[in-house]
Amino acid sequence: MSGPFRGRFCIAGLLAACTFGASAADLPASMFTKAPPAPLRPSWTGFYGGVNVGGGFGHQRSSLDDAITNARLLSNPLVLNSVIGGAQIGYNWQPINRPLVFGVEADIQGSGQKAGGAFALGGITGPSDGIAYQNTLDWFGTLRGRVGWAMGERGTWLPYVTGGFAYGQGTISGNGTVGGVPLVFDNTRTYAGWVLGGGIEWTFWDRWSAKAEYLYMDLGRGQTIPLTPTLNLRNGRMIEQVGRGAVNYHF
Repeated sequence: MSGPFRGRFCIAGLLAACTFGASAADLPASMFTKAPPAPLRPSWTGFYGGVNVGGGFGHQRSSLDDAITNARLLSNPLVLNSVIGGAQIGYNWQPINRPLVFGVEADIQGSGQKAGGAFALGGITGPSDGIAYQNTLDWFGTLRGRVGWAMGERGTWLPYVTGGFAYGQGTISGNGTVGGVPLVFDNTRTYAGWVLGGGIEWTFWDRWSAKAEYLYMDLGRGQTIPLTPTLNLRNGRMIEQVGRGAVNYHF
């Protein structure tokens, strides 16, 4: 290739390269492929409320005591099992980009738990004496703190531990004969104690979550009912264990 033609060829190539570079610079930014942003990790922070159903498994020991010496004369262990149901409300707080979740929750439960017992007093007051009674746990509730750890690819699983204050109401009623004298009694008591437990919650759809939970409650001692000047019906600690499932809506 002669010199003039070689020079013209180089100039033409340089002009084409410049023209392509200018055209590429004018292309909109949308023509270039960008990496998609990382998906946002959902947060457990906020208020929630829901309903629950499960089983209550309680026990309490009742005894017939000497009212003067407090000596135990007779004793009955009672088992109070039944279906329970109720509602709960709460609030969670999760620091940004942290798996730790703090919360507080309150619940109230209706309970059909009850058990019956009887004491034959033939060797204590008279051959035909005795009493029969029924012990019920009418309702109970808790006010608890929660500490959990968000797990899973998007943090939708929340295992947690919980504990706090427990309360409730129980009734003991019955009738019988002591010393040949008929008697009837009906006594209601408000319980107060503590609760510990744990569970796991799962966000399964948008603002909805489901959870399974176990609670152990010590509701405190029951009432002491004077039957006669020398005999008391005394009720020990009300221990309640709860297993339940719940559904929550997060506001």
